[in-house]
Amino acid sequence: MEFDGLKIGPTVAKHHEDQQKAEGMVADSQRHESLDSAADQSDVVSGIDTGNEILKKIEKAEKVEGEKVIYGVYNNSDRGLFVQINDFLIDHSKITLKDKSYFFHMLAVMVDAGIPVVQAVKSLATRSENQHFQRVLNTIAYNCDSGATLSDAMTRFDNIFDELEVGIVKSGEATGNLNTMLFKLSEQLDKKHDLYMKLWGAAVYPIAVLLVLALVTIGMLVWIFPSLLSLLKEGGIAGNKLPFATRLLMGLQTAVTGYWWVILLVVFGIYGLFSMYVNSANGAVSWDYSKLKFPIVGQMIRRVQVFNFISMLGILIDSGLPIIASLKITGNSLHNRIYKLKVQEVLDQVKKGKKISECLRGSEYLFPGEVVEMFAVGEASASIAKVAQKISDQYQREIDNSLKKLTSVFEPIMILVVGVFVALLALAIMAPIFNLGSTVGQ
Repeated sequence: MEFDGLKIGPTVAKHHEDQQKAEGMVADSQRHESLDSAADQSDVVSGIDTGNEILKKIEKAEKVEGEKVIYGVYNNSDRGLFVQINDFLIDHSKITLKDKSYFFHMLAVMVDAGIPVVQAVKSLATRSENQHFQRVLNTIAYNCDSGATLSDAMTRFDNIFDELEVGIVKSGEATGNLNTMLFKLSEQLDKKHDLYMKLWGAAVYPIAVLLVLALVTIGMLVWIFPSLLSLLKEGGIAGNKLPFATRLLMGLQTAVTGYWWVILLVVFGIYGLFSMYVNSANGAVSWDYSKLKFPIVGQMIRRVQVFNFISMLGILIDSGLPIIASLKITGNSLHNRIYKLKVQEVLDQVKKGKKISECLRGSEYLFPGEVVEMFAVGEASASIAKVAQKISDQYQREIDNSLKKLTSVFEPIMILVVGVFVALLALAIMAPIFNLGSTVGQ
């Protein structure tokens, strides 16, 4: 090999080639390093400075939102008016049956998996979408960390957890079957929530129809009917010659537009007097009795009350609570005062040694005979909880069927009401217009 006129031996030539390869590898390495350093210096996304500021704001907001509010420990007196208003709104927001049902179900799953109660409550507090319930659970977990039991920590929030729920949890803690009792409690709350949603769904249709009719009537009287009246006056039609429906609308229009404040005062006054009467001792009992006597609806209310009584009593007895304590808790959980009085009467008789079925006999208006007989079978066979479960399942099916029938009855009634309303409105508006047309034609 020759290089610039010089002869290079094989060994020298090979050494030179190796040196060139080494230099090439070093150059490639330096090139890759420069590319890597250039890549490191490049941004993943443009606007990196603004993005970092936004990320810091998000992290700061998450820290503020994630702050655990514990009632009795948390103090917002120095946090500004906005924070205090926000805390007030959160602390007075509603906690639904669905929120509690999900909590008890997930708590049962986690306890059944071996997770300590305190740790499970803390975990569920972070997962709750209801901020009020989240604060309640944080407070419960804090009290449990301080040595209180779950049931004792729940008693502090008696406006959220009723005596039935606290009693079931306390029984589960005493018997060591907390997970089982929590599952049953969650199932009971689910049934209760579904029942209330079905009842509300059945009531929404007629309420919505009547509300729309009222709004349409007010709109016609305020905006449309005055134009019709001015047209009739210009046509020279006397008021005594108008149809009765038109004269009725004229009177309503005068009352609504000229004396609306009197109408509001009367409505609010009647509502206030009614509220005072219902909130009194005698008035509350009379009103609850009147609700039981309502056509169609009264029978539905009685079935719901029997369902609640039987299902709650069965769960409490199955949890290991004594009969007397179970009756007391069940009676306090009922909403209708007539049923409360009956349960109190049964409780007094059971304390004297009588059976529940014997005490319920003679009140078939409140508790049907088949319920009493099935309850007697459960007492005789020492299986009240199983019999109560069967009765509650049967009554749930009957309530579902009754709601379907109720909806099927309300639909044609509402159609009839709307038809009569439209016919009267058309008669009141169109009849004088036809009279005006005939008058002009003459």
